[in-house]
Amino acid sequence: MKILFTTQALSIGGIEVLALRLSEAFGKAGHDVILYDFNPDRKNPGLVARYDTSKFRLAAFIPGPAADWFVWKTHAILYKTKLYRTFRPWLIERHFARLLAQEHPDIVCSLSFHQDYLACVHAPKLGIPVVVSMHGTYEYAAPEWSACARYIYEHVRAIIYVADKNISWYRAQPYWNPDLPLVKIYTGNDLDKPIARSVARADIGLSDDAFVFVMVARGIQEKGWFEAINAFRLVRARYQQAALLLVGEGEYLTKLRVDYATEPGVIFYGSHPDSVELTVLANVGLLPSYFPIESLPNVIIDYLRCHLPVLASDIGEIPGMLTLPDGSVAGEILPRPIEGQGVNVATLGQAMSRMIAEPAYYQQQVARAAQAVLRFNLQDCVVRYTEVFNQAISA
Repeated sequence: MKILFTTQALSIGGIEVLALRLSEAFGKAGHDVILYDFNPDRKNPGLVARYDTSKFRLAAFIPGPAADWFVWKTHAILYKTKLYRTFRPWLIERHFARLLAQEHPDIVCSLSFHQDYLACVHAPKLGIPVVVSMHGTYEYAAPEWSACARYIYEHVRAIIYVADKNISWYRAQPYWNPDLPLVKIYTGNDLDKPIARSVARADIGLSDDAFVFVMVARGIQEKGWFEAINAFRLVRARYQQAALLLVGEGEYLTKLRVDYATEPGVIFYGSHPDSVELTVLANVGLLPSYFPIESLPNVIIDYLRCHLPVLASDIGEIPGMLTLPDGSVAGEILPRPIEGQGVNVATLGQAMSRMIAEPAYYQQQVARAAQAVLRFNLQDCVVRYTEVFNQAISA
C-alpha cells in the first residue's frame, strides 16, 4: 500500500513525533510511505535523525537557495502590504497537490486540522481517499474555521481518534453522520526498540542515589511547569535526595529558568531530540497539564515505556492511559479543581512525596507502569490503522 502521511512540521512536538513514528513503522511493515512536511523551515534535523528515513520518503516544498530567498522575500513584501498574505502557503499547497497527482498514493492520512483540510481539498478530486487521525487540534480549530471543519467531515472516508473529546465538536453539528466510520485507536511506540543510553546521570549533575522526577513537554504555561516546580519545592524541603529534571524549551520555560535559577535540585535541561534518553534516568514522570487540546500525550507513553509511575492531571485521555483493566492506576491521576487551571500544588506535592516515602508503594507503581505500556505497542497500532485504511480504500 502506498500511504501519504502529512505533518504540520518536523519539529519537536507530540503530533510531529507521531508522524515520524507512524511513517517509520509503516515503512518497516513493507508499505511505500511518504511523509509530507508542510513547514520544512521548522525541521529539527536532530529529531528526524532519530528515525530510519530509509523506510519512508520525506517530501516538502524546498526550492534552491536563491529561489527560497526570493520566495521568502516576496512573501514578506506581499504580507506586509496586505496584498496577498498567503503567498508561500499557496506555493506549498500547490506543491502538495502536484505531489499527490504525481505519486497517487492509495490513501492519505493526515494528523492535524489545517493539513486535513488541504488533503480533503485535493486528494478526493484524484480519487484518493482521506483518513483523518485526530489528536486534539479540532477542539480549538473547528469552531474557528467551521466551514473548513464541515468540508473535512464531508470528504473523509473515516476518522481515527485517540480521545473521546476529539470528536465532541462534530457530534454537536447538524450534519453529523452516524454512518461515517469512527475508530478509536491508541497510538504508541516501538516497545522492542532499545532505548539509547547516550546520557548518564552524572553528565547532568544527578547522583546515583537521587530520586528523580522528570517532566517533558512543550515549554508553554498550560503544561503545568509552574505547578511541577512548586510541588517539587515542597518535596525537596523533606527529601534532600529529590531532584526535578525539566526537559523542554520555549519562552515561558526560559522565564522560569531565570526565576528558579538557584532552586536546589531543579535541573533545566532544555530540549532534546529524543527525550526518552533522559526519561530513562528518572524514577517518576510528571505531566500536570491543563493544555486544552491535550489528548493522548506521547510523553506519557514514553514514561510508561521506561516503567515510570506517572503523576498527571485528569485531562484528555490521560486517565484511560494510566488505568489498568482491574481499575488500578500506574501512578496517580490528579484532579483539576477548576476547569482551565492547573492541579493543586499541595496535592501534587503529596503524591510526589509518597513515591519517596513508601518504597513498597513505589515498586508497585513501577510494576503497573510496565503493564500499562503494553497497550501502546506501535505494531498493534499499525495493524489497526491498516484495517481502517483498507476499509476506506474499498468503500
